[in-house]
Amino acid sequence: MLIPLSQVFQYAGVVPNPAAGVRFGKRKKAQVDRYRPEERDQILARLEGQDRLYFALLFATGLRPGEACALLWTDWDGDQLHISKQITRGKAKSRTKTFIDRRVYVPEWVRPLLLTHTTRFQGGHIFQNTAGNPYRQTRYLNKAWDKAHRQAKIRVRVPYTCRHTRAAEMLSMGVAPADAASQLGHSPQVFLNTYSEFIVEYATRQDFSRFEPSTAQIPHQTAPGDDK
Repeated sequence: MLIPLSQVFQYAGVVPNPAAGVRFGKRKKAQVDRYRPEERDQILARLEGQDRLYFALLFATGLRPGEACALLWTDWDGDQLHISKQITRGKAKSRTKTFIDRRVYVPEWVRPLLLTHTTRFQGGHIFQNTAGNPYRQTRYLNKAWDKAHRQAKIRVRVPYTCRHTRAAEMLSMGVAPADAASQLGHSPQVFLNTYSEFIVEYATRQDFSRFEPSTAQIPHQTAPGDDK
């Protein structure tokens, strides 16, 4: 906001420019939150039907909530979801947040929920309200989310945290950051910046051998008395 304000004062010929000298210190990067596997399982166990599928899919794929709401049955090929659109702020958009389409792998543990979902044979959107229309607002689905947290006595976090949880899960399984970024619809640079703490946490830091040079690179050391 300071940048256009400073330009306004400059254009108006205000001297000295009261906005030009304002500086802010760097903000400390906020820690990215996530759910532990046992927390995820407890929450999903308290959800039913469409609510359970919706949040299971968020946990399993890391989709943005708006991307999940926009899903059509034709987007699923049995293994992957084609992500090319979103519903955000009540409006359907024929593009993703980053304007890039992607294919997202659906883990096997969540596929039975898809196969038995009631809208499968109706076609159209995977997630539908009682009128058969897609959800324009996620708050209707979030009511069950909040209730499940209260029942499980787990600290409630916004559903977007499922996305962070999936990122941490992929890194814990040894998925390369570039591949994980592709699944989430991030650029590698944004992924590395956002999830740098997870990358450090899940690095195989216990195996210190990777820090050792190969035998050929070890300088030869003369033993005492060998030079005589």
